[in-house]
Amino acid sequence: MKFQILLLTILGFLLYACSVESPEDPLDVYRNIAYSALSSTQKSSIQGDWSQAEVAAWTNGNYVVVFKLKDNLGVIRVVVDPELGKVVEILI
Repeated sequence: MKFQILLLTILGFLLYACSVESPEDPLDVYRNIAYSALSSTQKSSIQGDWSQAEVAAWTNGNYVVVFKLKDNLGVIRVVVDPELGKVVEILI
């Protein structure tokens, strides 16, 4: 009987642990990696809040983070490899 109670307690805990979601947006990790790779000049030229940059699927399973520039000067695209957690290239 004790074994069954222990087993149900453990299963209940595992069920709860697997159902709890992280409040952080997973795309925020890619935004942070991309922003960290920019130079200080590039960072200062970003329009608005960098943490709201657009993130989209890219080629070879990578993601692209798009930062809009001030004064409509275009965008900076940063390609991030999600498996390695690092920047592949910066497209200006």
